[in-house]
Amino acid sequence: MIKVSVLIAVYNQEELVIKALKSIPKRDDIEIVVCDDGSTDNTLNNVLHYAANNKDRNINIKHNEGNKGVACTVNRLYDSAKGEYVVLLGSDDYFYIEEFEKAIKELDGTDLVYFNLQINDGTIFRLNEQTKMGYCGSTKFMRRGFIKDTRCLEDKKAGEDYFFYQELLKKNPTEKFTDITLKHYNFPREGSLSYLQRIGAIKWRTFFILETYQKSAE
Repeated sequence: MIKVSVLIAVYNQEELVIKALKSIPKRDDIEIVVCDDGSTDNTLNNVLHYAANNKDRNINIKHNEGNKGVACTVNRLYDSAKGEYVVLLGSDDYFYIEEFEKAIKELDGTDLVYFNLQINDGTIFRLNEQTKMGYCGSTKFMRRGFIKDTRCLEDKKAGEDYFFYQELLKKNPTEKFTDITLKHYNFPREGSLSYLQRIGAIKWRTFFILETYQKSAE
């Protein structure tokens, strides 16, 4: 039986995606599902090469014809998963293997099992009842039987994980906060989607403040 499906959506990460793959424990009860979203570099070839040289690992590779976007790609990963639980791994992030071994022992049938993130400067984002909405993306194992047919909204260009999480919460999940720092979240990384979203938010906030100031001055 497959206990965990690790799902990786990837686009133009020919080097970092291999580091992500290597960070997943080699266990018979773990499958890896990768979906390449129409990369224009050597990402797909590198993933195929890694799989060919690691035939003892359960690696399932999908490929989108053209760039479909993260929401569509993640949905395809959910559709392909076979594990009791699924967990998302960013193609530029990686797991701490020893902590993964601890975390898998916490998968006891609870619908959502949360873990912590560590970013590039060493800061740890701790997931608990008060902070879970602030870090609603790849911060948890999700029981596939609980997710069922819930999927990301494919018309969302950003924040698709937030809306997906909102739909899960409407289903009243059972939850567990492990306080295990499982994942290295590669942030801030210039050029990444999360970085660009953050810069966009700062620009929007600056525009809003200036607009408000100008109106008050009139």
